[in-house]
Amino acid sequence: MSPFYRYILLPAAVATAVAQPEREPAHQPVSLAHFTVSAHPYAQGDAVLAQPTHVLLGDELARHQASSLGQLLASQTGISSSWFGPGASRPIIRGMGGDRVRVLQRSIGTFDASITSPDHSVALDPLLIERVEVVRGPASLLYGASAVGGAVNVVTHRIHSHAPETVLEGRAEVRVGSASDERSGGVLLEGTAGPVAWHIDGFRRLTDDVRIPGTAERLHDDEDEEHEHDEPAGTIPNTAIRSDGGAVGLSIPGANGHLGVAYSGYNSLYGVPSGGHHHADDEEHEEDEHDAHGAPVRIDLRQRRVDLEGEYRPAGGWVRAARMKLARAEYRHLELEGDEIGTLFEQRGLEGRAELLHEPVGPFEGAIGIQAEREHRSVEGEEAFLPPSRTTRGALFVFEEASRERITWQFGGRLERHRTVLSDQSGRTRSDTGWAGSAGMVWLLHDPWALAVSLSRTERPPNAQELFADGAHVGTQTYEVGDPALDSESSMGLDVSLRRRHGRVTGELTVFVNQFNGFIHETPTGEIRDDLPVYHYVQRDARFVGAELETVLHLHENGTDRLDLTLAADVVRGSDRDEHRDLPRISPARLRVGADWARGALSLGTEVQRVQSQSHVAPDESPTDGYTLLLAYAGWRIIRPEATIDLLVRGENLLDEEARVHTSFLKDIAPLPGRGVTVSVRTSF
Repeated sequence: MSPFYRYILLPAAVATAVAQPEREPAHQPVSLAHFTVSAHPYAQGDAVLAQPTHVLLGDELARHQASSLGQLLASQTGISSSWFGPGASRPIIRGMGGDRVRVLQRSIGTFDASITSPDHSVALDPLLIERVEVVRGPASLLYGASAVGGAVNVVTHRIHSHAPETVLEGRAEVRVGSASDERSGGVLLEGTAGPVAWHIDGFRRLTDDVRIPGTAERLHDDEDEEHEHDEPAGTIPNTAIRSDGGAVGLSIPGANGHLGVAYSGYNSLYGVPSGGHHHADDEEHEEDEHDAHGAPVRIDLRQRRVDLEGEYRPAGGWVRAARMKLARAEYRHLELEGDEIGTLFEQRGLEGRAELLHEPVGPFEGAIGIQAEREHRSVEGEEAFLPPSRTTRGALFVFEEASRERITWQFGGRLERHRTVLSDQSGRTRSDTGWAGSAGMVWLLHDPWALAVSLSRTERPPNAQELFADGAHVGTQTYEVGDPALDSESSMGLDVSLRRRHGRVTGELTVFVNQFNGFIHETPTGEIRDDLPVYHYVQRDARFVGAELETVLHLHENGTDRLDLTLAADVVRGSDRDEHRDLPRISPARLRVGADWARGALSLGTEVQRVQSQSHVAPDESPTDGYTLLLAYAGWRIIRPEATIDLLVRGENLLDEEARVHTSFLKDIAPLPGRGVTVSVRTSF
């Protein structure tokens, strides 16, 4: 046993042995409105926000833990995953991903390469995060044009806005899992030293190749059955992960605000599923010890980041609070083909935002703010399909809210300027100015019902990849060609939600439509270049339409027992209105039914998720069969004066289904993990 795990496991084991279980509630009280800041400048409950939001924290966050952010959120309503193996997976919201979903860390971008290719990981690990806030639908008013599909904000406590309650507190957690022989653990410590609040955390995650039922590669009707014997069975080769990281933060919280700084580092070495990332000239390796798809590719990722954050709340006057956040990061990853470096990807970024929250002026209260970003990016080597570039963005935004009797109105606007300059000999430049606006209403009907309506208009300028790509993109197995003449895409989005926030039945039903003019996406040209199909970035009018349902039936609850039944479903359809055909990689319809029971220190639960087959496919895209995922969990909480210990056993894909994610580029060669059991021990003190 390594020293790292010894220091985590031994305290948890000793505490478990000496503690006697007390009959305290093992579950958190049913909360019908979590507070979130992802869609509002103030911390507001999701029940009073015009846009549909969801917060994942506490026991729910622990039960959905995964090796990547995409898989952590993949079972949430309206969210799927780009699933490029366990090492790289990004959230897809309502059929939109990439540069239309903004992933944030404490409301600032993650400074990584995850939007350029699905095999590039988000530069954070979910193990030690405190909560995840998700906004479904346009969140561009606060976070920019890249949030036209939604925003995911990961929250940590590395910078304290309020002092910890004790001189020393923290938690330690270890996890082991059978589906990939996972061994992971982390420690978080924080406290106060005089006026200074401090924070230290660190983690390590180790996994082997993912186990699956059957073979990794899916055979189609026109393929020889004998080919099946040549494919790897039982595992997805080259999917092991070695990740570690940590952070230290210092802050000075006070009665009128706080000021703090944090330094964090993240390292990850993960494999790309064999066959998901190979070059045309890899055939010469077929006689080697590598698989038939060529030399296995691993990505060696490294990021270092500094965050500065402050808030001032004056005692009186027109200004309620002034906030500032600034982050700088250096990111690089190496794409290793065997022991050779195939591609070097480097990125340096700086992002800052400032918000001024004001007291009510007439019926209105809200905030005005500015945001600025600068990003340098370069790619060298075999995957240099992008020229080096420098991108700057600047924005001014405003958000106002007014309440009258039972109706709350929310209005916002944003003006944004983009400029991209190529750092190669061409020196080509592209500048765009766009605006976004929204109007929303939350109408409190007869208690406990509420109706929420949100109408938004956004513009997103094309990014450097859509404008200037020209080369083999092996992550998607295409030859990408950008178009410098692309215009900004614009969209109109409408969300209508009916909510019930207390009573025997609670939940929300939402219908939505998002209509794009000049939607930018890749389409095949029919050409072959470097042995890869050529895809050209084009603009078409497009429409996304769908519905989402989340409801909880509180069947029984008293002082010691609780029994809840959960029902959730979502469906989305994305279509190219010009060509009258479906868009690629749109999530199929899903239905989820779960039951959760708790008594005293014990909690039990199960969930069945049915994912329908997807036959609405784009040209050159194969359909996907449906599948059913069954999971179950059991938890036991031991509460003592000195510590609280949470034991959790979770079984996933208990039916050992072959599940292929339609939104993944690797659906034909990398299914989801098979049957697996994860055991975790968390000690909080």
